[in-house]
Amino acid sequence: MFDRERVLLLVNPAAGKLRARSGLHEIIAPLCAAGMRVTVYTTSARGEAAEMARCHGQEFDRVICCGGDGTLNEVIDGMLNGGVKCPLGYIPAGSTNDFAATLGLPADLGAAARLQVEGEPHNLDVGCFNGNRYFSYIASFGAFTSSSYTAPQSAKNALGHLAYVLEGIKDLPALQPVTLSAVTDDGRQFEGSFIFGAVSNSTSIGGMVKLDASLVDLADGFFEILLIKMPQNLGELNRILYALTARDYTASPSFQLTRARSLTVTTEERLPWSLDGEYEAGDTRAVIHAVPHALKIIT
Repeated sequence: MFDRERVLLLVNPAAGKLRARSGLHEIIAPLCAAGMRVTVYTTSARGEAAEMARCHGQEFDRVICCGGDGTLNEVIDGMLNGGVKCPLGYIPAGSTNDFAATLGLPADLGAAARLQVEGEPHNLDVGCFNGNRYFSYIASFGAFTSSSYTAPQSAKNALGHLAYVLEGIKDLPALQPVTLSAVTDDGRQFEGSFIFGAVSNSTSIGGMVKLDASLVDLADGFFEILLIKMPQNLGELNRILYALTARDYTASPSFQLTRARSLTVTTEERLPWSLDGEYEAGDTRAVIHAVPHALKIIT
């Protein structure tokens, strides 16, 4: 069926609970059985997946990423910066796998590998941050953001990402709000102090905020935008925490949810961001826009 199709399989063996390392044969077997010629590259440092995708992706008929959302972020960034046009496959092996849940990909490694044989390519919008860095599903800042790239892997595995984050924000005096002005491409403006903000193309944001699938279209040219206002007292903070755990965002007026093609965020001080869980230093101005149908992904 795929006789002699050249496949570059980029594997992050440290993702999640080292699932990719122990299940490598389970991943490769269905690909080879379908006639694919698989070249495997295992990463050992941050940035290697992006570099391999950028420099060598054009030599293959398909690129498959096996790792967590951060590994997928690297591969997408590398493919787009390298002008790689072939389809992308994703075998999720991380601890959170937000985007895999949105795509409806199997959690089982073997089933996810078989989907690379049985699935079809579909258009996917991606995000572009300040014109030079791409992300697959979320750009975020604020109270929940740093945990995605600073939380020990053991803590994520033991507690679950939501529990780990809630443990860190339940103390009101410890919250550090971001004062900003944000403007959408159609002129809507948001101003004030916020503890969290996200521009996303996913039904799952940071393993915490879950959106109804009917609200999210991965190829419509729009991103969902969520801003959470700074609570003024413990009552407001508790309503935010309840809304997160109950997934009822109408339970707190602090939640602002909308959608747009782009968002420009301006702050007085440099604002660090997280792109798919990976650190981005940021600046006092961030322009984030959707890139419609940037690539095709197998689902």
